[in-house]
Amino acid sequence: MTDAPRRSAWALMRSGPFSRLWKAGFVSSTGDWVAMLATLSLADALAGGGGMVLALTSRIVPGLFFAAIGGIIADRLNRKYVMVIAELGRACLVFSLAFAESIQYLVLVNLALEALTLVFQPAKEATVPTLVSRAELVQANSLSLSAAYGTFPLGAAIFTGLASLGGQFTFGGAFPGTQEGLAFVVDAASYLISAALIMTIPMVHRPKRVPGSRRWNPMAVLRDLKVGVAFVASHRRVRSVVLAMTSALAGGGIIVVLGKPFATNVLESGAAGFPALLTAFGLGAGTGIILVTIFGPRFKYKDVLFGFALVLTGVSLAAAAFVKTIIGAIGWVALMGIGAGAAYVLGFAHLHEQASDEIRGRTFAALFSMLRIGLLTSMMLALPLAGFFNGLLPGILASGTRDVLLLGGATMLTSGLLTLWSVRRSLVALSHAPRPEMDDGVEAFRKYRKTVTGLGETAEIERVDEGAGK
Repeated sequence: MTDAPRRSAWALMRSGPFSRLWKAGFVSSTGDWVAMLATLSLADALAGGGGMVLALTSRIVPGLFFAAIGGIIADRLNRKYVMVIAELGRACLVFSLAFAESIQYLVLVNLALEALTLVFQPAKEATVPTLVSRAELVQANSLSLSAAYGTFPLGAAIFTGLASLGGQFTFGGAFPGTQEGLAFVVDAASYLISAALIMTIPMVHRPKRVPGSRRWNPMAVLRDLKVGVAFVASHRRVRSVVLAMTSALAGGGIIVVLGKPFATNVLESGAAGFPALLTAFGLGAGTGIILVTIFGPRFKYKDVLFGFALVLTGVSLAAAAFVKTIIGAIGWVALMGIGAGAAYVLGFAHLHEQASDEIRGRTFAALFSMLRIGLLTSMMLALPLAGFFNGLLPGILASGTRDVLLLGGATMLTSGLLTLWSVRRSLVALSHAPRPEMDDGVEAFRKYRKTVTGLGETAEIERVDEGAGK
């Protein structure tokens, strides 16, 4: 990671090593969404609703046990080759799902797919800071997040389009001729394209190991694991962000589980209520990502902004628990999305800055493991807690669904406040500074406006750079 001048998000996407990694992620993520919808459809056909639960659970459980190993692999081996091998392995596994005939086989392949994903993700996240400058981390994380989750509509459209084509591509009876089978073939192809793109990324030179050291010495692996855990647990500015992001995703899990009963039964909005809430959250998250992309790089203390974004997310979810109309819920959920999108990007950018290259893979492995724990816990407890609280409190909070939403919002709000408390020294430094952060934010907006309108962006950048050099 260098301190070179910052490029625009468009320049990062258009060319360069990060562009290839981003394009690989875009293609791979699109295929992932196609395969996810195909997996749920196949699981429903094989075992009904219980099969769908098993399929989803099998994509979460490996993170509880294998994430740490994935981080060690990312830190001990060449990350480029780790990503390529993981993509090739996932291509083979998902291709085999085209011939799956039992829910047991589907679950086993899902477990293996997620294990390889837990190797791929830390290697990918640890690679990002080596391909961009420090000033470009926010834009890079915004683009990565957009590629990971913004491709869902494209993946859904592709899966829908395959419905009429599945029976036409049997290749002489070699394939089952189903929509799901063709979807798995498409996903396998996306992994192969991703691997080919990653192979074109130049290798980053890393510090050589001590001569004579044994790479796969079991004690060395255990020592690496201990070092990674100790770093995350002892580094104040890393620990607070990891724990806060875990609680934030746990709150998101509550929305996924309780969003439909909240919209349909509590607000009585009909069948269109829940999709409207999801759309509001998605638009809000996109807005938050755009705002952070414009203003975020200009702020030095990203964990401070992260804390404020998390506070906004928690307050919005808590406020949504008290609304009586679907319109009010849409507004608060959209505001929650703004905070969540901003917090996600800022959290990743902060961890990229704080973790050194030698420990970065294990840092993100710990984050992914904690995120899965938070998500799985909230999804498992949301409905039972709603049943427990139902009728327990008076007035509008007699609804257990409202109570759990309020509890989720309070959890995220508390996490945000604790994050701000942990970085209170940075807040004090900001309060005594001569307002450079505000000036930089205004300057960022001016540059963005000139970029959109095409009025002298180059001259503006040069003028700002000259002023900064004085």
